[in-house]
Amino acid sequence: MPAPATREGADRRIRRLRLYLVLALAGWTATFGGLSWWLVGHFQGLTLELAYQEARANFNKDQAFRFWGTLHGGVYVPVSDQTPRNPYLAHLPERDITTPGGQELTLMNPAYMLRQLNEQFGDLFGVRGNITSLDPLRPENAPDDWERDALEAFEDGVDERLEVAYIEQEPYLRYMAPMETDRGCLQCHAHQGYQVGDIRGGVSVAVPLSGYQAHEEVAMGRTLGAFAGIWLLGLLGLGYSGQRVLRDARFQHAATREIQRLNEGLEQRVRERTAELEQARQSAEEANRAKSVFLANMSHELRTPLNAILGFARLAGQAPQASPDQREQLGFVERNGEHLLSLINDVLDMAKIESGRQTLEEGVVDLPRTLQDALEALRHRAEGRGLTLTLEVAEDLPRHILSDGRKLRQIVINLVSNAVKYTDAGRVVLSARRQTAEPSGGHDGLLLAVADTGRGIPVEDQDRVFEPFVQSGRVGTTEGTGLGLPITREFVELMGGEIGLESTSGEGSRFTVSLPLVPAVDEERERQPAPRRHLGLSYRYAEGTPEPPAEVHPADRVPEDFGQRLQALPADQRRALAQALRAGDLDALEALVRDIGEQDAVLVPALRAQVQAFRYQEILAALNGGGGA
Repeated sequence: MPAPATREGADRRIRRLRLYLVLALAGWTATFGGLSWWLVGHFQGLTLELAYQEARANFNKDQAFRFWGTLHGGVYVPVSDQTPRNPYLAHLPERDITTPGGQELTLMNPAYMLRQLNEQFGDLFGVRGNITSLDPLRPENAPDDWERDALEAFEDGVDERLEVAYIEQEPYLRYMAPMETDRGCLQCHAHQGYQVGDIRGGVSVAVPLSGYQAHEEVAMGRTLGAFAGIWLLGLLGLGYSGQRVLRDARFQHAATREIQRLNEGLEQRVRERTAELEQARQSAEEANRAKSVFLANMSHELRTPLNAILGFARLAGQAPQASPDQREQLGFVERNGEHLLSLINDVLDMAKIESGRQTLEEGVVDLPRTLQDALEALRHRAEGRGLTLTLEVAEDLPRHILSDGRKLRQIVINLVSNAVKYTDAGRVVLSARRQTAEPSGGHDGLLLAVADTGRGIPVEDQDRVFEPFVQSGRVGTTEGTGLGLPITREFVELMGGEIGLESTSGEGSRFTVSLPLVPAVDEERERQPAPRRHLGLSYRYAEGTPEPPAEVHPADRVPEDFGQRLQALPADQRRALAQALRAGDLDALEALVRDIGEQDAVLVPALRAQVQAFRYQEILAALNGGGGA
C-alpha cells in the first residue's frame, strides 16, 4: 500500500485545486458585481444629465419669451374672461387702451404672458414652468418652500439650483436660475424699488422623470441581463474546467498509487501486470494530450477578456477627464495585463506545438522592416536598462523574401528579449547576412545572430535552455515561463532551419539562426538596399561596406518656431497626433502629416523628418509646450 505521507500530499493538492477554483469563481463574481454597480450609477447619472439638459432648454425658452416681451414693453390683447385686466398693473397709466374701432385692449407684461402660457398650454410639452420672486407683484406667484430656498441662495451668489423632488407623488427634476432686472423690467416693477442688475426673482422649471426612469430601467435591465448571462457562462466554464482538472488530478493520483503498488510486488507480479501497465501508460498519454488541448482552448478563453480589459484600460487612459493618478493606475493595469498576455501567448504556442496544431503560414516579408520593428518593440525596455540595441543588415540581402513573417518576428523578439533580460550593461547586436550555399549545390540561407555582453550561460545549462520550463540562473532571479527558447527552437525547425548557441559565462552569449532564403521577386532588382528607417537604434552597414560621409540629418533641421507651429494646430489634430505618436502608428502619422500640410506648409517638412527619424518624444514635448524639437 502507498505510504500515508503520499496520500496526504495528494489530498493537499486536491484541496488546493478546490480552493483555487473557489477563488476564481469569487473573483469572477466580484468583477461582474463591480461592473454592474458602476453601470447602475452610470445609467442613473445619464438619466439626470438628460433631464437637466431638458430643464435648461425649457428655462432658456422661458427666458427668451420673457426677453421678447420685455423688449416690446409687453403686449396689448383684447380683454376677455381668460385674459382679464391685470389689477397688479393698475399703477400704469396706459394699462388699458381702446382702439379707434372701439376694441378694449389690456396690457400683458412678460410674467402675465408666461403664466398664461404655462397654465393653458403646459400639457403640450409636459414641463412645468413658473416665474416667482421673494417680492412678487402678484401674490399668487409667491414661491413654494423649495423655490424660496433657491431665491435666497441666488442673493448669496449661487448661479443655479437643481434637485430631484416629488410633485403630486411623481418624481421631477426641479431646476431654477435667477432673473436679473433690466431696463425694460422697470416699467412694471420700478415702484417696488428694483434697479437695473438686481436679482428680481427666478424662473422655476420642473421636468417629469418618470419617462426617463422608464427608459433607464429598460436599458439597465437589458445590460444587466447580458452581464448576468456572461457571468453565468463564466461560472459554468470555470466550474466545468475545475471539475476536469480535479478529475485529472484524481486520475493521476490513482495511477501513481497503482504504479507504487505494482513496484512493491515481485517480478512475477510485474509480468502479470505488464498489460495493465501498458494500458495505464496509454491512458496517461491521452490525459497529457487532453491537457495540451485544454491549455490551448483555455488560453483563447483567457485572452478574449484580457484583451477587452487592455482595450478599456487604454481608452480610459486616453480620456480627457482622466487625472494623472488615474492614468498612472491604468498604465499599471495595462503593463501587467500585457505581461500576463505574453505569458498566455507562450503557453498557447507551446500547447499548439505539443498538440501538433502549429502550422507554417508563408507570405511576402519585408525583411529589414521586420527586423527593425522587432527591435523597436524592445527599445524602451533596453533603454530602461541602459543598453544599446544595434542592427546590422548585409547589403546583399534581398528586401522581400518568402517566409512566415509572424514567426520570424517572434524568433527575433524572443532572442533579443532574452539578451536584454540577461544583460546588465553594454549592448545587444542583431545581425543578418547571407549564408552562401555549398559549392556542391543547394540554396543560399539567411543567417541571423543575436550577440550580447551579458552574464553568459554556464556550460552545464547550455544543453538544457531549449527545454520547456527551464531557465538559466538561480531560482527567483529570472522572470517568465521558460518557454521562449523552446518555442523559438520549434518555430525555427518548423521553418526548415537550425538554431545554435555559443556562450561563455560572464562574457556574453551568441545565438545563431539559419533559415532558408527565398527572394520574393527578381533578386537583381532587390539588390538596392531598402530605405533606412532610423528607429532610435544604432544602425550600421555590414562589415566591409563603406558608410556614407557624415551629414546633417534632415530631422536636425527644424525651424525655431517648430513648437509654436505645432501648438497652433487645431485641438483635434494635436490630440490625434499625440495618440498616434504614443501608439507608434506610422500609417496614422503619415495621414496626419498630409492633413497638416494643407494648413502649414512650412511645418510639414520638419515634422515629416522628425517622424521618419522616430523622434516621437521630442515631438510630444513640443506639442506639450516644451519648445522646439
